[in-house]
Amino acid sequence: MKALIVVQDDAVAEVVSFYLQPLGLDIIHYRDPIKALDNLDEIMPDAVIMSARDFPRHWKAIVVGLRSSRPKSACAVILLKGDYFPFEEAAKAAYLGVNGVVKEDLSDKAELDRFQQLLKRYVEVDDARVSDRHAPGPWDRLGFIFCHPETNQPIAGAIETISSSGLSFIPETSAAVSDMEPGVVLEEASLRLDRDILSLRCKLMRNGPVMAFSFEGCEPERDAIAEYIAGRAEREIKALLNR
Repeated sequence: MKALIVVQDDAVAEVVSFYLQPLGLDIIHYRDPIKALDNLDEIMPDAVIMSARDFPRHWKAIVVGLRSSRPKSACAVILLKGDYFPFEEAAKAAYLGVNGVVKEDLSDKAELDRFQQLLKRYVEVDDARVSDRHAPGPWDRLGFIFCHPETNQPIAGAIETISSSGLSFIPETSAAVSDMEPGVVLEEASLRLDRDILSLRCKLMRNGPVMAFSFEGCEPERDAIAEYIAGRAEREIKALLNR
């Protein structure tokens, strides 16, 4: 399964990729919409995520090109809109066969939920990979802490979701991390995983009230995280029995 991202801003594309990869989709990113249009037949994507803000004219040509041979059920098209997306553009999107329109800023949880639901509705995602994303429950022993790369201030908070490829994190104090730019790499972040403390190399994908990190390398650690997540049902049952 392949997802084509047509977005000019690398930071936006990386955030989109962060949420696509746990669904088992291979990612192809183009910054040039003409190149993307020329290669549609070769790529045969199962989903196209395109910035209507970056390419207000080209997105229409790409949708027309796709819909000439592939219906909405065969290839999902999701537009990322900026702050301004007039009703006329929304009407054109519906008429041309766009599956959905969401805000480019996926730090908005409501928009992120819409984005993920659209993908799950129209794309046959890998169920095993979907189950890899885990929202910690009261029976979990998980924690994440890192040092600010410039000030060395320890940053604590709560894990919102975690998978073997990355995690989303709510810092205790957003102001303490407000100057961290997406793309910065933390060489030694620490993850508590039950009784173990794992040292992880993490890349910041998105900053804000909810931060998103991807794990860079860390293959043994990622395997340990996947094994931990796979045992969540057993932990939940034990917790219920011990009440």
